[in-house]
Amino acid sequence: MNALRQSRWPILLLMVLSPLLAEVFSGSMPATDFFQPGMFFPFTVFVYGLPILVLREVATRTKTGLLGLWCLGMVYGLYNEGLISETLFHPLDPANDAYGTLGVVAGLRIPWILYILPWHGLFSLLTPVLLTHLLFPKQADQPWLPKRATWILAIVTGGLAIARFVFWGENRGVQDGATFLLHLAAVLGAALAAYLVAARLPRVPRVPGVVAVVDRPGARWLPFAAGAGLYASWFVGTELLVSVVKAPWPVVVLYTSVAVVAGLWAVARVRATTRAAAAVFVLGAGTTQAAVIVLLIGLLVGDAFRALSGAVFVAAYLITVALVTRRQGRAAQSSGTVERHSRPE
Repeated sequence: MNALRQSRWPILLLMVLSPLLAEVFSGSMPATDFFQPGMFFPFTVFVYGLPILVLREVATRTKTGLLGLWCLGMVYGLYNEGLISETLFHPLDPANDAYGTLGVVAGLRIPWILYILPWHGLFSLLTPVLLTHLLFPKQADQPWLPKRATWILAIVTGGLAIARFVFWGENRGVQDGATFLLHLAAVLGAALAAYLVAARLPRVPRVPGVVAVVDRPGARWLPFAAGAGLYASWFVGTELLVSVVKAPWPVVVLYTSVAVVAGLWAVARVRATTRAAAAVFVLGAGTTQAAVIVLLIGLLVGDAFRALSGAVFVAAYLITVALVTRRQGRAAQSSGTVERHSRPE
């Protein structure tokens, strides 16, 4: 109970930060809607907060690396898009109209599934966890909940989501019995597969508890550029194929699959990193999303509120990157000073 009291602020931050980044900073929901009590509390508690907290606890107790944490984020994507909002299934309302009828197989939107699950892994779980750990380093490597409480929350949140899908979901009313059962089995089977993959992925990049010294100041921005490039290749590239090129859906599936595998392979080659560098990496991806998906599209369609929101989000990301790199530089300088003083004369 003492550990739980010490972790109350990280828990609250994670539960708020996850939906804020995934819904508001992505341009999916205006901030004016998100902070309405009827929207804020369900999203921060049931839709995002509790399942994200459970997955973070699982990753911490199993000492999952960043790749595994991203993979657990795909489990959350199946929870959100499969059981709650049900955007994975045709003919229900898609989150993105461009994917509405694209590549539908047995009522499943295959290109959208391959797009949105990695996206949730990056923005719903990996990014908020890394930022929360950066702000609360003493609690970063520790469980925040007792094991029994984690199991109870997992069973309750998962059970309620499945019950909602089975008894009150929209998909139940538009599919025949066999297709509906196939969809339920596909979501649960994919979630189990993602969990097992996460458990078996190499535990890299490792994030040691100590701060690594960065020799060249410019190198602190390299993770930012890498994160921006990852987002551009995965998500902007796929969006261009779908919305601009109008490529056949097998081409979209092939491109997305190759881009994701190549990106994860590149990340897996980094054996160890710091919390600051990992945070700057995901912030680079978030900045690119805010600049392209929110700001640029707002300007192109003449939506002044969206464009202004995008500009605010870009500024918030860049300020955060600057603060993180500045803090990392001070820590590295302090580490170097301690090392010099500890050497024998």
